Amino acid sequence: LIAFTGTVPTSYKKSFDEMGIDYRIVKADTGVMGGLLSEEFQAIAPLGEDTLIYCEECSYSSNMEVSAVVARKLNSDEEEKALEEVETPHCEAIEKVAEYLDLPLQRTLKALIMNVDGELVVFFVNGEREFNENKTLKLLNASEIGFADDELIASSNVVPGYCGPIGLNCKVVIDTEVLNMKNFCCGANRKGYHFINANLKDIHYDLSGDIVNAMEADVCPVCGKPLKFAKGIEVGNTFKLGTKYAKAMNLQYADENNRLQDVWMGSYGIGIGRTMAAIVEQNHDEKGIIWPENIAPYKAIILLMSLKDETQVALAEKIYAQLQENGVDVILDDRDERPGVKFNDAELIGIPYRITVGKKAADGIVEFKARNSTEISELTVDEVLNRLK
Repeated sequence: LIAFTGTVPTSYKKSFDEMGIDYRIVKADTGVMGGLLSEEFQAIAPLGEDTLIYCEECSYSSNMEVSAVVARKLNSDEEEKALEEVETPHCEAIEKVAEYLDLPLQRTLKALIMNVDGELVVFFVNGEREFNENKTLKLLNASEIGFADDELIASSNVVPGYCGPIGLNCKVVIDTEVLNMKNFCCGANRKGYHFINANLKDIHYDLSGDIVNAMEADVCPVCGKPLKFAKGIEVGNTFKLGTKYAKAMNLQYADENNRLQDVWMGSYGIGIGRTMAAIVEQNHDEKGIIWPENIAPYKAIILLMSLKDETQVALAEKIYAQLQENGVDVILDDRDERPGVKFNDAELIGIPYRITVGKKAADGIVEFKARNSTEISELTVDEVLNRLK
């Protein structure tokens, strides 16, 4: 049980900074854990499973699933036109409707016919937007959402593919951005037909709210500057649980006045495997891993070129022993393999420094190379020790 102050643990930041990870701390959904606040440590990686949204001008950062969207004012300076029903044969997808009517997608409404805790609810968002189920569940204080089946749809006058917010006899929720739209296109609730020049005064809705994902053209909800998008791997998280679980377990403590108070709890986690994967994603080339020196499994690898050369064997073992005596984690590759195999394997596993014991062993000279460099130096044993100690 840990008291949570509401700030991100300094130890987490220090740990990830020392690992050299490029990361962002983002606001996230509390999910099944619940509580008052959740923050994720997201390592920036093109192959990451999460989409991160952040602002370079201020401290705003968020996971896509909870990121606030600043509603655009679309066509707000236009005069409202007269509502008109038009034929749109075989146009059930909003993209086809826009193409058929030669309209930009931002002048259209997209309908999502959903089952929310057993109730039919139709959501309307701008045609360019993607629906965000997570924010929608929170807006409605609901637990489950999914596409409505035919039986549920049949309980209303909804016409899939041609559904619009004019004259529907079921619950309707619109995205906040729809409040700013003028002269838009939407379904006419009649197969093969849509309305054009629809306006807010023409439609019925029960509730409005932010129910869409942010997109590239959006601005920061804090400072109004353009948002940046990146993919991320979640490597750590924190939850401000408040007193939710303490109350359920009747967990209390006596304060300075000897009065019982509910314990405030926090939950913390670092994904060790995910962190390793993120480090590799951020530190590699076409040959393999490039481990940062301070977290590498070994600091150096010694490649013995010829097991038949007693001088090379003796020098490799000498260097190996002296590095260990000086507290340097080192591995000796004395396999009976071709030099090319050893070089390739050393690059693949990414040990920070490579020491090659070869033809100049009789002169006490070895080759020294850093994994993140192409430069190869010829050094004496003492020079190698001084570099690595």
